[in-house]
Amino acid sequence: MRRLPAVLLLTSALLALTACGSSNDAAPTEAAPQADAQGRIRLSAAQTANLGIQRTPAVAADSVPVTGLPAEVTVPLASSAQVTMPYAGVVTRVLVDEGESVRRSQPMLRVQSRELVAVQADYARARAESGLAAQQAQRDALLQREGLIPAARAQESRARAQVASASLQQAGASLAQLRPSGGAAGEFELLAPQAGRVVHRQVAPGQALEALAAAFTLSSDDRLDLEFAVPVELATQLRVGQPVALPGGATASVAAVGGDADAGAQSLRVRAQLAAGSGLLPGQQLDVTLQLPAPAGAVAVPVGALLQDGDGHLLFVLEGDTWRGLPVRLLGGDGRHAIVTGEGLRAGLPVASAGANLLKTLTAAE
Repeated sequence: MRRLPAVLLLTSALLALTACGSSNDAAPTEAAPQADAQGRIRLSAAQTANLGIQRTPAVAADSVPVTGLPAEVTVPLASSAQVTMPYAGVVTRVLVDEGESVRRSQPMLRVQSRELVAVQADYARARAESGLAAQQAQRDALLQREGLIPAARAQESRARAQVASASLQQAGASLAQLRPSGGAAGEFELLAPQAGRVVHRQVAPGQALEALAAAFTLSSDDRLDLEFAVPVELATQLRVGQPVALPGGATASVAAVGGDADAGAQSLRVRAQLAAGSGLLPGQQLDVTLQLPAPAGAVAVPVGALLQDGDGHLLFVLEGDTWRGLPVRLLGGDGRHAIVTGEGLRAGLPVASAGANLLKTLTAAE
C-alpha cells in the first residue's frame, strides 16, 4: 500500500504528458499503464516515450570480465637471475646501477672481505697439494710398471691425486664468480653471471653484507610478467592463454596458474605474460581485468538495465509491445556492461536500458 501514491503520481504524469500536444478535440486519452496478473505491462509508443523508457538489444557475450584484480609487474622467472655475495664483506664501490646493461663476467661490485683472504689461502694450499699428489702418482705409476712397488701402492697414489684435484676444483669454483680487484688484500670484484639488464640494485657503498645476500637482480631480456590473485571459486575456469586487460590498453595473456590456494585469502596465484611495448616497469602495481569464457546463452546488457531484486537481479525485456521482468544471474561485467544469463534471455531481445525502475515500480504496485 505504501507504493500506491507513487503509482498514482506516475499515472497522473503519464496522462498529463499524453494530453500535452493534443487539441481539446483530440481522441480520448489512453488508459494508464497497468500490470496484468503475470506482471506484464503493455505500453504504447507514446507512453514509452513519455515515461523515458529506452530499449537496447542484448548482445551475445563471449567473455566475462573479472575486474579490479590487484597485480604487480615482475621479471619472468626464466629470464631473471639473482646476483649474490659469495662471501661476507663491506661494499667499497658499486660499479653498475639499475637500468644499465651488463655483459657476462662484467664487474658489478667491489667488496672488501676478510673471508676471501682465508679462501685464497685454502685455494693456494689445495693447488700445491694437488700438484704434489699428481707428481707422486706419476712416480708411483712408473715404479709400478718397473716392478719396484706393488700395484696397490700405485692405486693409492692415484686416489690421493684424484681427491686433491677435486679439492682444488671446489676451491676454484668458489672464486669463479669474482676476481681480485688489484687493490688491498681481500678486495674482490663481483662479476655478472650472465648478460642482461640490471632491474634492481640492493646494495650501496659502505653496506655490510652477509654471504649469499642478494646484490642485484638481472633480466636477460625486456619481457615482463604480471602476478595477481583470483578468487578460488574461479579455479575451474582458468586456462593458459586467457586474455588480461590493463589500464591504457596494454594486454597480457595467462602463462601459469598456481596449484594451491592461499589459505587466508582463498585465492589462486596467476602469472601472465605482458605483450611487448607495455611501457610498464618491474614492481609497478595496477588493477587488471581477467577475461573468462562466457557460458552458453550469456549476453551483455547495459549496466543501467540491471536492477537489484532482493538477493538477485532483474531485467525488463520487451516482447512485442509488452514489458516483463526477467530474473537473471549476474556473472560479471565492467563499468559499461553486465554479463548475465536468464531463462528465455537471448541475444537480440530488447531490454529496458533506461526507465527500468519505473517499470519495476508499476509491477510492484499491482
